[in-house]
Amino acid sequence: MKIDPNETDKFVENNFFSQDIPFEERKYVFNKLFFHYKKDWQSSFALMLFLSVGIASLGLSENSTATIIGAMIIAPLGQPIVALGGAIALGWRIQSFRMVGIIIIGTICSIIVSYLIGLTLPDLTPNEQILIRTAPDLRDLGIALFAGAAGSYGYYRSEYSTVLAGVGIAVALVTPICACGLMLEQGHYILAGGSILMFVTNLLAVAFSAILVFFLLGLKHKRNRKWFYKGSIIVVLLGAATILPLALNYDKFSSSAKFQTAIYEQAGTVFVQSKNAPVIKKITVQGTAAFITIEPYPNSIIEKDRMIRELERTTGLQIFLLNNFDTDYLDN
Repeated sequence: MKIDPNETDKFVENNFFSQDIPFEERKYVFNKLFFHYKKDWQSSFALMLFLSVGIASLGLSENSTATIIGAMIIAPLGQPIVALGGAIALGWRIQSFRMVGIIIIGTICSIIVSYLIGLTLPDLTPNEQILIRTAPDLRDLGIALFAGAAGSYGYYRSEYSTVLAGVGIAVALVTPICACGLMLEQGHYILAGGSILMFVTNLLAVAFSAILVFFLLGLKHKRNRKWFYKGSIIVVLLGAATILPLALNYDKFSSSAKFQTAIYEQAGTVFVQSKNAPVIKKITVQGTAAFITIEPYPNSIIEKDRMIRELERTTGLQIFLLNNFDTDYLDN
């Protein structure tokens, strides 16, 4: 059986785990983890990815939690991320880059598909299910670390393979990508950026957990230690780069009353300088979006867009200006 293009013997397969477990079981884990050695894996991977993106995009558009959970369960993107951790633990440089390539191509295709689905939908005002995937914080990082560890162990022990569905639900991978595509189509770039931050956070956390768990369980290749150290350091450094924006989000939303007061003051300064000086009736902050009800509502689209751009520049949030009739949407 072909194992790795760089290998000329059965060393890796025979020593896949250092624990004293039957070879057939080690072989089963190997084939399940490194799925890209299976024949015609591309078509099945692409089909399941397309289906999960379609379900997730439509579920997000109608604010359906149950539909989104279904998309999470069938989404295949978690598998190459866990396999990336396994490849780094083994010190397989080429296979690590191959997994990265699969992840990148899958991510780009998912964004494109969700964007195209967004074109077929009516104007989509961000709802709860979309907004909660645009403002990740340190808690999301912690969830992804624990869930990634559970998923990795599920690959190692076949009796715990049932946890993989739960891991798919706990770690949002396909849904933030779909939220990004939908928000890009609507022109809400701040929300799209927040969705990508959530996806990258989950990706790096799961990869790090997989590296750690597989290494501790004995998935290691004594002859390729150099790439193990390099790959692990790269994942850690990239993960560390996400900590600052996650910490800032956590600080903002853990003191929501204080944060909302600051938004009120910043918005008031902008409105005072605007024509007709609109008065703020209500502010609702959800994730990285702020819904501001004003009166009078600007009659000019140019003036409305100008105020939104100025508010977004000042607050760093995605701004939605509402009149009194629009507030019914938020209340529902």
